Amino acid sequence: MERWHSPGAGAAAPVHRACAREDDSHVMSHNTDDTADEQPQQPVGSAMEVSRQAADPTEAAPRVLTGGLDDENSVRYRAMRSVFRGSIKTAHRPTVTGITNVPKTGPVIIASNHRSFADSIYLSALAPRRVAFMAKAEYFERRNPINTMVGGFMSAVGAFPVERGSAAAAVKALEVGEEILRAGGVFGIYPEGTRSRDGKIGSGKTGAAELAIRTGATIVPVGLVGTEDVMPVDARFPQPKTFSITFGKAIPAPPRAHPAGPQRRELTEQIMSAIRALVAEAEDERARRRR
Repeated sequence: MERWHSPGAGAAAPVHRACAREDDSHVMSHNTDDTADEQPQQPVGSAMEVSRQAADPTEAAPRVLTGGLDDENSVRYRAMRSVFRGSIKTAHRPTVTGITNVPKTGPVIIASNHRSFADSIYLSALAPRRVAFMAKAEYFERRNPINTMVGGFMSAVGAFPVERGSAAAAVKALEVGEEILRAGGVFGIYPEGTRSRDGKIGSGKTGAAELAIRTGATIVPVGLVGTEDVMPVDARFPQPKTFSITFGKAIPAPPRAHPAGPQRRELTEQIMSAIRALVAEAEDERARRRR
């Protein structure tokens, strides 16, 4: 497994202080009904459009939010990624392990535990490929300098907006994720569906498994440790502490089985078991270094 440490140290750079405090993790996963067989696939819209269904189903014109999706070799993408990566490496000296476990080409699902509001930013900046995450719609509205900076980065790395508190929008977001995967991209998701408040890893929802089975995407489990110290719940800005990202061994997507429910649940348990093992190993390593 490949491992690297950033050599720098110091306070967080100003650009890195753009991390937001609000939790948008409730739209980061989706639970598929394990008792039902698969439903016919529905066509999805543009990869950068997430529709918000109104509470009133009779409303004719749902709000559509659009974010950018720069080419992975575009100047904007490379510049934004370089700035954020440099800031993060300087401020936190992160340990990134297992980069070679991420396939260089083809559809990949990055399935990670979730401990901090800033996890998506860290993964997007430090992963070997561009990772598209769902992000709360407010990031893209550019209402203030912080939103402008974060929104610019998230848009450049392929994040797309999702309305908070809308189950319909969360389902639509997974349809967007499917389109990204079918195009050979990388989609990031938190199978727990919410940020952990105590560091413990909860049970996984089956959305990631369903996406993998449906698209044939390779799943790469990821263990994040220490990001909760970098961006605690009550902190306004990231703290100059270190963290680790461990990319685990790839899990190939199995062919569709019938009935679908048990297969989704089995694959979900395999994903969560791998994440727990990565986190436990990283936590043991951190404990050894502190002795």
